[in-house]
Amino acid sequence: MRRVDVKEFKKAMIEADYDSFVALETATGIDRASLSAIARGDRNPSWDTMASISDALHLSYDGIGRVFFCQELT
Repeated sequence: MRRVDVKEFKKAMIEADYDSFVALETATGIDRASLSAIARGDRNPSWDTMASISDALHLSYDGIGRVFFCQELT
């Protein structure tokens, strides 16, 4: 089961130079309300959404594990 780590999600946004959900929305095409709900942990992203966010945030496999699964994937 996927569980978004709110702290890791926000950390990944900062590291990728996204200072707002509006900027991330532009990069991913995912509306900011959905991004905000995901970042708060209120909603789990679909696989396609997770892939789009991961690409925009330049997440490694470990980064994907930390953000979307609350674990290391190595």
